[in-house]
Amino acid sequence: MKRTTLLLCLIVTVFVASSSFAQRTAVPDALKSYIETALSQNPDVMATRARWKNADAKVDESNAALIPHLDFVSRFTQYSGGRTVTLPNVGSFNTTGLGIVPWDNKFEFVWPIGNYALWQSTDVSKALRDASTAEVSAKELLVTYQVSEAYYNYAKASELVSIRENAVTLALENLKMAQALFSNDKAPKNDVLRAEVGVAAAQGDVLTAKNIAQLAKTNFNNLLKRNYDSEINIPKAEDLSALVGGGTDMASTDGRQFGSTLPLLSEDADKAFASRPELIQLMRTEQALQGVKRANWGDFLPSISLFASYGWQETTLKFSSDADLLLGGVQLQWNFFSGFGTTAKVHEAEAQLEELRYQTEAASNGIKLELESARLDKVNAVERISIAHKQLNSADENYRIVKLQYDNGMTTLITLLDAQTTLANAKANLTTSTFDVMIADAKYKKALGLR
Repeated sequence: MKRTTLLLCLIVTVFVASSSFAQRTAVPDALKSYIETALSQNPDVMATRARWKNADAKVDESNAALIPHLDFVSRFTQYSGGRTVTLPNVGSFNTTGLGIVPWDNKFEFVWPIGNYALWQSTDVSKALRDASTAEVSAKELLVTYQVSEAYYNYAKASELVSIRENAVTLALENLKMAQALFSNDKAPKNDVLRAEVGVAAAQGDVLTAKNIAQLAKTNFNNLLKRNYDSEINIPKAEDLSALVGGGTDMASTDGRQFGSTLPLLSEDADKAFASRPELIQLMRTEQALQGVKRANWGDFLPSISLFASYGWQETTLKFSSDADLLLGGVQLQWNFFSGFGTTAKVHEAEAQLEELRYQTEAASNGIKLELESARLDKVNAVERISIAHKQLNSADENYRIVKLQYDNGMTTLITLLDAQTTLANAKANLTTSTFDVMIADAKYKKALGLR
């Protein structure tokens, strides 16, 4: 009873603060810790981070193609048979053995110094890595919101259990009173029956609230990959006002009424478009596809490479300086015709770019709609606190008057039970509205691309 009384007193403070609602509520320290735990264990997040590692390795692989390559090649060759040719005054020789040296050992050096496609491939790999970085951020943003929403839902459900349990306590007190009055012939039997119905209804509400709280707990622990029955550290009643409090007035989604500091939708949309990792991922992917297109087009251009080799061609393996050989030069390669394959690759990249532009447009429209919904939820949550506070004041005063009348025999038990139910529902509504503010704020931050 004491906990609920303190909760309701502080929710009144929350209502006062809600008339000057801050643009973003505070985040409990426990929730921050839970979010970090989820981000370090969530399989979807870990999968995207693994994909980032793969994209990062691709960058190193692309860079390596621009660095000179040095290989050591050792070849031992033998042959038998073949055609023997006899030349007058020269002698006989085997044509198969022409140009064959049993031992051929050499160092080979190749450096592509003028390959446009290779240079573009490095830009492509970097753009894809940036896209993968944005994908990780998008997944982390989603998981952060999911954990926050699940956390506040569990905290809300836990408080509702306490409220419903207090309602059972009051219902049992009413039942005892009705039984005592009936025993002294001061109340009819139906008052006792009605009180028993009230107890049963309150107990049913407790069971429902506990089931909701258990499901919320299971959902939260599942996000953190913990045992379903693991305890959750939820905000204390005295911390509620600090979580929701202070700021400037907010009562309109367009940010113009009642001195609201909620930005205009167009301003929030600009922030979201610049911050949402999903759009950044699409933008980086577009850059990569532009690079792919240029790399494919680069097949029309000549490429230049330096090459050199130093080795030993010997009948017996000695690595003798008498048999060493040094070669070097420049190679120019220019593909004049590839069966229109290069043109097809360019057209393929152009089609992918067109598809990506439509995907970006669709994603932008979806984000704008999500943002508008989040802004409405944020404003409505604050307004519901105001309404819930008024309901609680009226329900509390009504219960006080009815209880006084009942104690003086001026009204029936049914009226008292009705007033009691109304008060319990008002308390539950105010609790729900308070945590809905926090959930709405988490949704608003996600829509803006903020964690």
